[in-house]
Amino acid sequence: MWYFVIATMLLVVLVLIVVAWRTWQKVFAAQKAEKIAKEEEDATHALAAQEKIDYIFESLNVIASSLLDDQVRIAEGCIRMAVLMDSLPLSCESKHYFLPVFEVYNQTRHIPTHEKWKALERKQQKAFEQELFTIEKSMLGPVKEIMEAVRAKPFSMQNYIKQH
Repeated sequence: MWYFVIATMLLVVLVLIVVAWRTWQKVFAAQKAEKIAKEEEDATHALAAQEKIDYIFESLNVIASSLLDDQVRIAEGCIRMAVLMDSLPLSCESKHYFLPVFEVYNQTRHIPTHEKWKALERKQQKAFEQELFTIEKSMLGPVKEIMEAVRAKPFSMQNYIKQH
């Protein structure tokens, strides 16, 4: 009789061990699947971030060339570049180098654009145009010098982003 009770208890313990083992296998499999999914998600986010930065770099290079080819006025090119560069983790050295671009941007921030520009009276538009002309004239040399440098050494990860 005792053999039967001991055998039954051993059988119950073995069944519990098998159940526990399978449960742990499921937990480990779920953790592994979760880890793989997170790595894939991180890789997707990293790729999207890199594509965004590449697009910004390409846009900055196009703006620099357009500005040098007189396809866009200095104020507009500087405004567009400053806004794009604000979304990049530029090194302090790069920010300092592009200071004239940011100066033009800061000097023209108060000037209305798009619909607000269209809503202005012609006299107000002329006054702002004169102000833009004065700013562009005073910053022409430094801005063109920077754009020439960008044309010679286009924006890229190695050239302008802070390395960690």
